[in-house]
Amino acid sequence: MELRNLRTFQAVVDQGSYKRAAEQLGYTQSTITVQIQQLEEELGVPLFERIGRRMALTEAGERALPQARELLAAADRLLECGRAGRTPAGTLRVDMAETLLCYRMQPVIRAFRERAPQVRLIVRSRSCMRIPQGVRTGACDLGVGYDMDWNREALEVESMGSYDIVLLASPDFAETDFTTPGRRKAVSLVTDEPDSMFRRRLEDYFRRREIELDVTLELWSIETIKRCVMSNLGFTYLPRFVAEEELADGRLVELEAPVSGVPAPALCAWRKGRWLTPAMELFLELLREVLAAEEPLTAAACAPGPGSASGRAYQLK
Repeated sequence: MELRNLRTFQAVVDQGSYKRAAEQLGYTQSTITVQIQQLEEELGVPLFERIGRRMALTEAGERALPQARELLAAADRLLECGRAGRTPAGTLRVDMAETLLCYRMQPVIRAFRERAPQVRLIVRSRSCMRIPQGVRTGACDLGVGYDMDWNREALEVESMGSYDIVLLASPDFAETDFTTPGRRKAVSLVTDEPDSMFRRRLEDYFRRREIELDVTLELWSIETIKRCVMSNLGFTYLPRFVAEEELADGRLVELEAPVSGVPAPALCAWRKGRWLTPAMELFLELLREVLAAEEPLTAAACAPGPGSASGRAYQLK
């Protein structure tokens, strides 16, 4: 059985199509087709079925996938026996929460590229619900995000610090009573995808108080969300560190509420029982140095000085 066919099988699953697998592996699409056919002939079962434009695993493919991943992991461990003491090589796939990727991860990635130039690093922005799923299925090697009841039975999980999640608005945001339950409020929430941990926490807060909002603007970019909030199109709920500059110069203010300032643990996960490659170990080491060692900003550190336009705050209890 050819390892290259197993790697192609894994790539098609992870990428969702023959075309994207070919782009990842540097093959032509016809080569991908031939290699999958060769593997199916060896196993005697079809591994994929086409659903629309996406290649989906058959029942036999679902059974074969974890065993293929284990064989490839074993092969990688064997290759590393001859690389002891050498620079890490191969491919490292890391899925991350967008806020951490955009605002905290640049020093980690830069240091990793300097210390492991032979590693092909693939970093993807993913929601906190999709990250552990990708780790469990092997679609990524490491997952970095915020805790959403990640399954500790299937994952090894390490804390990478904790960050306050706060309500943010423009200084011109109209004061609104969020205290009285059972009311509809004439304000807009500017937020990201439904699987976002921040959105789920905030919507649960309002649900318990039977509070409804007039509008929810669902955007898929943290920077776009911030710009809309600074333009006074509504308020949002994000880690304080994504708005350090805007809070400091008064373009954004932090609203007061029981849900604002509640910390969210940042975690790194990998599949339980998996051998950690040198590349994974190096990335973890850098995460510990940069993330776990950070002292998150406190509310006092972000508070505006006397007379600042950003001194306005509203009770949302």
